[in-house]
Amino acid sequence: MTSEDAMIGMRVTVRAKYRLEHLRGRVGTITKRWGDPAYVALDVLMDDGTSLLFWHHELEEHDG
Repeated sequence: MTSEDAMIGMRVTVRAKYRLEHLRGRVGTITKRWGDPAYVALDVLMDDGTSLLFWHHELEEHDG
């Protein structure tokens, strides 16, 4: 996912190659954008209620 594609309210999935295996494939919703518009960090409210911070390239648009 590019910085420009990452929009608040978008449903996302943690990429399969994410460094922390236990988070791979988890789904959530972007709630906040942080930093430079060309390289954003994103707050994501996961479906289990936890909130996590990711770089835009660690996520992909959810297709479900």
